[in-house]
Amino acid sequence: MPSRLLAVVALLVGLVVSGCSQSNGIAVEQSPTTEPTTTSEPTTTPSSTTTTMARLPLSGKVIAIDAGHNGGNAAHSAEINQLVDAGNGVTKACDTSGTASNDGYPEYEFTLSVAKDLQSLLEAQGATVVMVRNDSSGWGPCITQRAKVGNDANADIAISIHGDGDNSAGSRGFHVLVPQSKSANSTIVAPSNRFGTLLRDSFLTTGMPVSNYLGTNGIMPRGDLGGLNLSSVPKVFIECGNMRNATDASMMRSAAFQRSASAAIESAVLQFLS
Repeated sequence: MPSRLLAVVALLVGLVVSGCSQSNGIAVEQSPTTEPTTTSEPTTTPSSTTTTMARLPLSGKVIAIDAGHNGGNAAHSAEINQLVDAGNGVTKACDTSGTASNDGYPEYEFTLSVAKDLQSLLEAQGATVVMVRNDSSGWGPCITQRAKVGNDANADIAISIHGDGDNSAGSRGFHVLVPQSKSANSTIVAPSNRFGTLLRDSFLTTGMPVSNYLGTNGIMPRGDLGGLNLSSVPKVFIECGNMRNATDASMMRSAAFQRSASAAIESAVLQFLS
């Protein structure tokens, strides 16, 4: 074979051998080794945690609040002086204009301020609150309608907020009015008295003393009040102090006392309905 041809053959053989490797004497073509790739998706477990809103203490409860009297009562004397059935065989005027402090601070203004504060507190606890009145621009309603508001709402408790107007020297302090047992409202007497006692105890935190001129230890049964006689749900009145007494009146017109009064009533409601 010519030498030039031999050189070409040798070159070709070298190229072939350089692209192969020997395995047991057998030429095996080498290919890049690729490790299998395992793709693992991140494991996600759906959260089984359910966020549950805590049940508020007064959820499902209904409270009726009656802010005593009204701003227009004095200008509607004919209407509020008309006689109505106050229950238990008693006939009384539709309403009155209420009292006032010696320097002119009116009861109707005080009662609405406490009632509105109380409404906010009770609603924050989950209660449904029904108000006999929301402002002082009108007159009435009559005592018959005031009781009906709580009855129609099937309230768990109803409260009427007042300030007293006793002119006797030295007369001061608060007292709670509770219904007397009569056939028409006998079912509400026991729970009303229980709430009245809780309210008396709670109201002591306001700094207002127990009445020194009406009731016994701050509790006074009444059988002549249409708001109690005509109520079919547990109900009490509270006379938060004597507005004719200068010391009581000074306390009652202060925003701080009004807030403490509403907080004391709220506390009694929570205890009664828990």
